[in-house]
Amino acid sequence: MNTVQKIIFVCSSALFLVSCSEQQNTSDDQSQNVTIYRDAYGVPHIHGVTDGDAAFGMAYAQAEDNFTQLELNFILAVGRSAELFGEETMLSDWVVKALEIPEFSRRDYENASESTKALLNGYAAGLNHYLLKNPNVKPRLLNHFEPWYPLALIRRMYYAGGFLGRLGFTSTERQAAFEAINAKQLATAQIEVPKTDPEAQSSFGSNSWAANGPKIEGTGSYLFINPHLPAFGMGQVYEAHMISDEGWNFTGYSRFGFPLPYVGFGENLGWASTDNYGDQEDAWVEHFGAGEHPLDYRYGESFRRATEWQGEIHVKDSDVKTVKFRKTHHGPVLALRDGKFLSARFAAYEEPGWLDQWHAMSRSQNFDEFIAAVSPLKMQFGNYMYADRDSNIFFVYNGAFPKKDARYDWNKPVDGSDPGTEWQGYHALGEIPQVLNAESHFIQNTNTTPFMTSMSNSDPNPDDFPTYMVRESDNARSRNARRILTQYDRFDFASWERESFDTTMSEWDVSKPLLITAYDVVLKNDPARADRLEPIITLLANWDGAATLEAVAPTLYVDWYEAVFRSQQNQSDPSSEEMITALEQVVARLTNDWGDWRVPWGEINRAQRPQLDAKGVPQFCDTCESIATPGVPSWSGGSQITFNTRISGLKKRYKRGGNSYTAIVDFPKNKAEKIKAKSIHVFGASVDNQSPHNMDQAQLLARKKYKAAWFYLDDVKNHAVRSYKPGQEQ
Repeated sequence: MNTVQKIIFVCSSALFLVSCSEQQNTSDDQSQNVTIYRDAYGVPHIHGVTDGDAAFGMAYAQAEDNFTQLELNFILAVGRSAELFGEETMLSDWVVKALEIPEFSRRDYENASESTKALLNGYAAGLNHYLLKNPNVKPRLLNHFEPWYPLALIRRMYYAGGFLGRLGFTSTERQAAFEAINAKQLATAQIEVPKTDPEAQSSFGSNSWAANGPKIEGTGSYLFINPHLPAFGMGQVYEAHMISDEGWNFTGYSRFGFPLPYVGFGENLGWASTDNYGDQEDAWVEHFGAGEHPLDYRYGESFRRATEWQGEIHVKDSDVKTVKFRKTHHGPVLALRDGKFLSARFAAYEEPGWLDQWHAMSRSQNFDEFIAAVSPLKMQFGNYMYADRDSNIFFVYNGAFPKKDARYDWNKPVDGSDPGTEWQGYHALGEIPQVLNAESHFIQNTNTTPFMTSMSNSDPNPDDFPTYMVRESDNARSRNARRILTQYDRFDFASWERESFDTTMSEWDVSKPLLITAYDVVLKNDPARADRLEPIITLLANWDGAATLEAVAPTLYVDWYEAVFRSQQNQSDPSSEEMITALEQVVARLTNDWGDWRVPWGEINRAQRPQLDAKGVPQFCDTCESIATPGVPSWSGGSQITFNTRISGLKKRYKRGGNSYTAIVDFPKNKAEKIKAKSIHVFGASVDNQSPHNMDQAQLLARKKYKAAWFYLDDVKNHAVRSYKPGQEQ
């Protein structure tokens, strides 16, 4: 190193130390405005002087409990996964950059309102403070966190991982588009990261109920919050409670990387969210190749010219890759099918405001303020199930639904050259299905049609809405919810709690006659075969559909149903022979694995928090510690849900999702009276398997029990096991 280089190095080092010192002083100052109270289950109750201070504490608490997932979420969100995993994830980064997620997110941060910027700044400062105070934590890639990252995560999670998934573009079609636009092949086979995007699966869902008036013993309203989300990966949830001296007091669930809970309850109101499948995303077939320029595409009687630009993808153990992206006036080109490029557009994608709306909702104190918060329709993807102290219960099929010509089939790509396929603005809140204070005094939704919300004349009429808006029908969870809500003349809070853990597999009412009829055919045609099946059929015929840890019938039924009705090979109505053969195969597999087909549900249906691979995918293990869980599959009905499909090579089924954060709330009308609330998390607050809060709540959930959800600051302080300033927890 020559003299000049030494001077530059010394000066740079000095500037770096000054910068670090200033950063530490700033974060130390803000940390003094924050106190994190951990209750007996490790749940963080975060008190800040300002909302931004509370967001600082939220970031710090999330990092303490699962820094690895938090960092991975942001790596995926900003399109840098190939820096970590290599060329096999280049396609994932290409999609993120084709959607211009980093650019839009930076823009939205720079133009954000003062209150939103305070949240984002506080959150980023909290993460960077965590790294400063915990030098033993070694990030895999991100040594510094930017305040726009949460905005990128929202777009990555809900648009790239959700709406794009609904369009049905396969990985092969995405790769074909990449290769055609870039005129080169991807040498390495591409994988999806995460392998299962959280919002892209129709098997994921949620339950929500609310009740008021004579339907409840309470004076205001009852609320049941029951999201069914992944237990691992980007979609897993985090329970936290935000309190600030600016009047913010809200508790519920968030994701690792979001600066606030976005579903839950405050002192006067709360809401649940259930994904809907209304048409908020569309694809266009673009016609390139007939114009004067390679980027010309046909539109009407002439041509338009697509935009093409270059960017870079950094790849681990390789050179920086220069890649191309393309978009038409419809949106980015993301797939190639049958030789034609497909572009995609998502509702309100380029518009800011999602985080602003969440914050405003969580600060609202009455129905009018809540409606004012949700009216901009900036938050997509989910219905609201609302309840408050004033006895209001409200459901809205939320979303920014594009206005479009109903003559087209919007469930498949439309012709991009036809001007008639253009969106014509969005429907306003008043034009969306909703129910306020139903005459039945209850409302429910389980990712189902909004036209059966209350089972009363208060439900919206489907004839009043365009056919493209609502795409859901009914499901077993809704049938079960309606059974529960109609069988009670009046709920007290204890019965509301009990039914929120119901594990009745209501789909059995539909399946049972089909199986019995199939058995009757065998009984007639092959008595010896029927005789071998008789004890299994008798056990199932006498079963009431309720799943308990001790029951054998759920084990048989779930395996059989999935083989008959959810197998990819079976695309038509099953014959009697197919149903009976499937049952025989289930019995043979159970006998081979367990020595007997009489396997109790609790023996095979397990909750486990195993080791994760580098991409965050759980590595389940039959010989590793696990606990029995009574939860039932989403397709089967019930309130306590467990996603537990079979995994090759394993005897047991393991929970990959389902009930993630479950809460019940009693909002009394008298504001001098405290709300009553209980909650439970799928596993526990900490991912650390050495922490007492790794699986402590899973034990409660398995016993159909809640923990107290401390809400008022005096209760929080009285029940805190420890409290600390971020960075001073030791």
